[in-house]
Amino acid sequence: MNHCPHCGTSRRPRLEPAWLLWLALLIWLVPLGFLSMGFWPFLLLPSIAISAWAFLAVRPVCPQCGKRRKDSASADV
Repeated sequence: MNHCPHCGTSRRPRLEPAWLLWLALLIWLVPLGFLSMGFWPFLLLPSIAISAWAFLAVRPVCPQCGKRRKDSASADV
């Protein structure tokens, strides 16, 4: 398990801001609702854009000190 480089805790990092993931999931209900009624999925492109934004904006942070943790994919070489 990786440790926080700032405070040394080994607790699992939390995702901040987590509400963006929930927002992205809720926004997908609109185009899926239109699709289930047989219509072209209205607001499909905004749903894709908001999902991409949420995916790029949410980062793991340390639950102890609140500072951003580097994940193993973006570690400095």
